[in-house]
Amino acid sequence: MNASTRRRFSLALATGTLAAPMINGRASAQAVKLILSHHVPTTHLFHATSENFAKYVAEGTKGQVTVDIKPASQLFNLRTAAEALQLGTLDLAWTDLGTHANWQPQFGFTSLPFLFSDYAHGKKVLHGALGQQIAADIKSTIGNEVLALGASGFRVFVGRREIKSADDCRGMKLRVPEIPLYIEMARLLGTNPTPIPAAEVYTALQTGVVDAMESPPDLFVTNKMWEVAQHATRTFHIFTEGSLFASTRSSGMKGLSAANLQVVREAAKRAVEAEMWEANLKEQNAALQTLGERLKMVASPDVASFRAKTAPMIQGFVAKAGAKAKAYVEAVQALA
Repeated sequence: MNASTRRRFSLALATGTLAAPMINGRASAQAVKLILSHHVPTTHLFHATSENFAKYVAEGTKGQVTVDIKPASQLFNLRTAAEALQLGTLDLAWTDLGTHANWQPQFGFTSLPFLFSDYAHGKKVLHGALGQQIAADIKSTIGNEVLALGASGFRVFVGRREIKSADDCRGMKLRVPEIPLYIEMARLLGTNPTPIPAAEVYTALQTGVVDAMESPPDLFVTNKMWEVAQHATRTFHIFTEGSLFASTRSSGMKGLSAANLQVVREAAKRAVEAEMWEANLKEQNAALQTLGERLKMVASPDVASFRAKTAPMIQGFVAKAGAKAKAYVEAVQALA
């Protein structure tokens, strides 16, 4: 390469005008690296599913698109990840519909206590026509794209005090996620709701910032909560959906060719809907068994007392969130 050629090459690099190499008379597609954020430890199923998703994307795009996973709130927590997707400062994230209720309250319906009866019911809702409608509504109102709707499990209580009925919750400091309906549920149970990101739950219980928390069982196991808690209660009060979302505004997602975008979408469906759903059910059952071995488990609490305390939430939710919220709730109930 002579001096003149080197100068032209350096200028092209500096200005970003260097052409892609030609293959069979066509410019090859430019490599794209997508950043995927999640809020849980690398031992959690979300991380393993993220790795599978990344593998399918790389294979399907022949290495043109790679996924760089940032775990354990390294970049964002549950709420800030959803915000970053909207702003276009993040490409991909594990978050949920309930978190999106911070901007459009109708999507909070998944956080209503005792709305879902079991895993089969949840799958029928999220992977059917209603799930498709919800995904379209999220995209049109908030701008984030639902790549695949997944499960994170039915929630239980863990803490320093035994909980046999809803009355036992009165006065305790209860950690809840930064989701409006969880905060309302905590108030109806007579607790002092304390919204804390998932990455801080261990320390919060250890230091007495909270007395108890509620989550799917696997999160308690991955965080070894038996080191700072003594009791668990199997209420199964809320079915937690956990899903893979994409930004429609980030430079990474906008830089994908139509073919590679389709590969990303198909990879998400395969990793989350086809594979993670059943794996999650097995993992939650195994986690429950572990909690039962490590903590004093109330396996048959007075669930009716929890239902009674939280019953006003559906009517109140519909009144606040409007006609679309009412339609979602009625559609879920009709599929039970």
